[in-house]
Amino acid sequence: MRSIQKCIAYLAFSLLVISLHSCKCGAVSFGCAKYEMNTAYAATPIIVGPGPEDIALDNSQGYPRLIVSCDERRSHAQPHSSFYAIDLRTRDTLRFAFDRDPSTLFPDDPGLADWHPHGIALARIDGTDYLYSVTHRGKKRGRGFRSDEILRFRIGKETLYYDTIFQDQALKTPNDIFVLSDGSFYVSNILKKYSAWQFIRGALGAKTGNIVYYHPENGWKVALPKQAYPNGILVDEATQSLYMVHGACKKVNRYPLTAPGKLSLSSKKSTPQDIVMGDNLTRDSEGYLWTTSHPCLFRFLKHGNGKKPSPSLAYRIDPQTMEANLVYQNNGKEISAASTALWYEGKLYLSQVFDNFVLEVDFTP
Repeated sequence: MRSIQKCIAYLAFSLLVISLHSCKCGAVSFGCAKYEMNTAYAATPIIVGPGPEDIALDNSQGYPRLIVSCDERRSHAQPHSSFYAIDLRTRDTLRFAFDRDPSTLFPDDPGLADWHPHGIALARIDGTDYLYSVTHRGKKRGRGFRSDEILRFRIGKETLYYDTIFQDQALKTPNDIFVLSDGSFYVSNILKKYSAWQFIRGALGAKTGNIVYYHPENGWKVALPKQAYPNGILVDEATQSLYMVHGACKKVNRYPLTAPGKLSLSSKKSTPQDIVMGDNLTRDSEGYLWTTSHPCLFRFLKHGNGKKPSPSLAYRIDPQTMEANLVYQNNGKEISAASTALWYEGKLYLSQVFDNFVLEVDFTP
């Protein structure tokens, strides 16, 4: 019976591959290389909440700190969702308080009381510092969430003050967000809906994701349709360029913006190097872009169940040439499934999808 089940599974997988043979993308491989640093460095874990998937540099209080988006992604019990701050001068951490608990935003629907923060962005708009967070609610085992939204908070020293909730059908499977100075923002939808089947299709190159754009006066629109697992996004307002991590296509792409929410597809430029299942995207003070990579998809899935370490790679990208340099790598024992790379003052900070720390890496790339 077991052999029959294996044959059926193999046949189903083969049919899936055949059905996607025309896709030019695909992040699935059946081997996994060894990833090790060849230079000396020091690494320090900074303990925060479980699942610190995204980090952002905050200077709103007059000193540098990281704001960390945390969510327990392994347990189906009561979620442990929170935002933390890491003081980069001391490595001290604090868990933010809320003036209004996000679990109370839907008082008439207890099924939406849980909340799961994901990608975040910081922005100063008309002199006020805000934290924007992609948020999911109504967790369903194996089937994603009932509701997705963007929450906006005013940033205090130890407290986040609820400000606005953004909801629309355009938010299908939101992952990352980037906010512009006028309060408009871009959001990546990695798939057309949540399911294991859709994840497999996306990883194999099915272009079911997109990038959507929101303007406070004009509402929502699709800025970039039909993408294969789009993830991290970043906009350079000075050059009017949008950068997107194209996960299943193994690239970071740059698109000129011809108007708000409108990209020039014909002028796309991509990294010549492959970046497999790239994740979030940040920019340092010198203008370089940083992203992480999950090069071994099956290891990543097993790490999600807490069974195996998943390799972590970090790349620095020249925004002019789009050349990508691999500057950090490990097999997953030091940090598994690193999701965000942020460079600040000679140190690399790595967050991750599942475990409960941000890693500070001190080295010269």
